[in-house]
Amino acid sequence: MTLEEQFARLIKTLQLIEREPWKWDVAALELEFGVGRATVERDIRILRRWGTIQRRKGCFAIKDLKFLPTAFTPSEALALVLAGSMAAERISMPPTGAMRSALQKIDSLLPEQVDAMIKKMRKRVSVGVNLIRECNSEVLDTISRAISSHNPIEISYYVIARSELTKRKVNPYGLTFRFGAWYIIGHCHLRDEVRTFGVDRIRSIRVVKEHFKYPKDFDLEGYLERGWSLQADAGREEIVLRFDKAVTRWIAGCKFHPHQEITVQADGSALFKVTVAGVEEIKHWVLSFGDKVEVLKPDSLRASVAAASREMVQMYALYAQPAAHSVHEESPVYLTDPGASTDRKDKRS
Repeated sequence: MTLEEQFARLIKTLQLIEREPWKWDVAALELEFGVGRATVERDIRILRRWGTIQRRKGCFAIKDLKFLPTAFTPSEALALVLAGSMAAERISMPPTGAMRSALQKIDSLLPEQVDAMIKKMRKRVSVGVNLIRECNSEVLDTISRAISSHNPIEISYYVIARSELTKRKVNPYGLTFRFGAWYIIGHCHLRDEVRTFGVDRIRSIRVVKEHFKYPKDFDLEGYLERGWSLQADAGREEIVLRFDKAVTRWIAGCKFHPHQEITVQADGSALFKVTVAGVEEIKHWVLSFGDKVEVLKPDSLRASVAAASREMVQMYALYAQPAAHSVHEESPVYLTDPGASTDRKDKRS
């Protein structure tokens, strides 16, 4: 008997007892499932962890239930716990307290064998998503509640670029997790437009006792899709990149943006096209491919990548390999070489 079969039988037993109280006894359940008396009695003991099951004249009825996972299988329970654990432990998904308590309740109510399987798999599944920029969980929960109830918030917000603390009133439309950090997307009353705020830069927060009307034409995912990742309030730019054939297969198999277009060329290279807001975010992504990608459009991105490349060349010039020389030419001696004499000049200077 598999865990799937056992779990399905437990759920079915609950459904039968709930629909027809005081009808089902051990003998009837034995016939229904084709199992022995000991198995039925064990199932009833497990089900009593989920609620109060009464017994009168040998027949069962449900008085109350803490938990009725009518459609759960062990695999679904595993998926739920793994996803919840990642959300609570790795990225502090709000509401953080509710998420942790929900996971504890699920752990306490699942059958022992299913619980053991989940605990084993939690040690064998790793998700490489982490909260890099720590933020206050209470602030995150406050924002979550304000979003749900359509309350504006007043925040003291630290602007890194100007190294100053500013006061903002924001209608919070949503939260997003990007680049290892949480961000609020909402209407800033000071700037009178939709802005993005890093939650870790909020020094204080107060929920305003009034309500804002959520814009009918605003969609969080649609708003974020305008940008490469997070920047969505800049001008639209058509991006065209040419990837070297050495990375074409990898690029062609990936979805980096919902609106991307990838076309494999006759020479094995790949053209990558996407239209996004601004070029700053995608510039860093382009630079991560080094010499395996060339920016074709727009000129502003091409120039920005070229400038960054020149600066990197200058930065690492000190470590560049010396040019080839003939056997008769004296090899350069560096002061950092362990075997070099300290009274000779460094020929790089």
